[in-house]
Amino acid sequence: MQRRRKRLFIVIGSLVGIVVLVATGVIVYARWRFDQIPKVHVAGLTPRVGNEPFTVLLVGSDSRSFVSTAAQASQFGSAAAQSGQRSDVIILARVAPALDEVKLMSIPRDTYVDIPGNVPNVSGDNRINTAFDSGATLLVQTIEQSFHLQISDYAEVNFPGFQGMVDAVGGIGLDFSYPVRDAYSELNIPTTGCQLVSGTQALALVRSRHLYYYENGAWQEDYGSDWSRIQRQDAFFRALLPKLRTVTTNPGALNGFLGAATKNIAIDETISESELLGLARNFSGLSSSHFSSETLPTVPFTDAAGQDVLLPAPASDEAMIKQFLAFGSSSASTVSALSSNASMIQLTAATLPASGVTVTTVAGSASSGGVVYNTTREPWNPTPCTPK
Repeated sequence: MQRRRKRLFIVIGSLVGIVVLVATGVIVYARWRFDQIPKVHVAGLTPRVGNEPFTVLLVGSDSRSFVSTAAQASQFGSAAAQSGQRSDVIILARVAPALDEVKLMSIPRDTYVDIPGNVPNVSGDNRINTAFDSGATLLVQTIEQSFHLQISDYAEVNFPGFQGMVDAVGGIGLDFSYPVRDAYSELNIPTTGCQLVSGTQALALVRSRHLYYYENGAWQEDYGSDWSRIQRQDAFFRALLPKLRTVTTNPGALNGFLGAATKNIAIDETISESELLGLARNFSGLSSSHFSSETLPTVPFTDAAGQDVLLPAPASDEAMIKQFLAFGSSSASTVSALSSNASMIQLTAATLPASGVTVTTVAGSASSGGVVYNTTREPWNPTPCTPK
């Protein structure tokens, strides 16, 4: 009897030891990966409050500083040819921890706003993506000033990051109703149907601003430009989410994904290891029913220099931002406070045309003078699917 007890204690002790070793290994591994992620200083971030909803700024950087080979130069352009950097993707993610839900709001990169400060060729009336040329802090300040919302966390990813993370999860499933191509981003999907898309083509799809689709025996131009591109970015995220859930149960794939991520992302220096893991849980555990996205309404406009830009549409944007900030909040006072803010969107006199802006609703269309809500998906843009 004593021998059996002794053996039992040895077995239990061994199991406890294994659990402790595994747990310690996981902690050490997580800390090692966390230490590999570049941290950036971003001034003006608003600390999170308990379990209340908070807003994360997600930026896709078009910096070519990583370019070191002829193949990379062909795909992305040379580092020497680029002056500064721009935010190719600007997404605000409203995270509601209590509901385990996330709402995304995309800001078109050509949205015309008043950029604060005294930065030559940047500050003043300009495209919002230009603010990123001076770094994350000015972009955060611009968004907070222009749209009267507070940002708690910041993360950016570069081109190889998009590509590497998709390849690490084995590609993503996208269903194409039309063949599509873009000579600038090197997008080339010659066949239709649900298919596995590699990191290279997924990145080309996310970057595409000159997309053509094949219909009725000829290549047709996607008139939607940035609006349509945001739809493709939305499809990308929706296709990536289910792959992230499967990666968490595959140590090899998880290691590859984290390896690609840590080399090509940056986060603000205030995010702790535990907060980052919490963010990862918030995003990786999402299902389609807990994930929604929208695009800030804008009005096509030509500025004084003859450039085509997008004006924020004050009334429509205010309504969307109020809903965005109220997302996940159970406090009626929050909605009331937002409703009392009479002028959330900041537009300078130079921004507005002399005759004023006439706003009409044009669902899913880039018609001149209309607000594009993207309430309908352009049929040539792909949708997430599960390849056989």
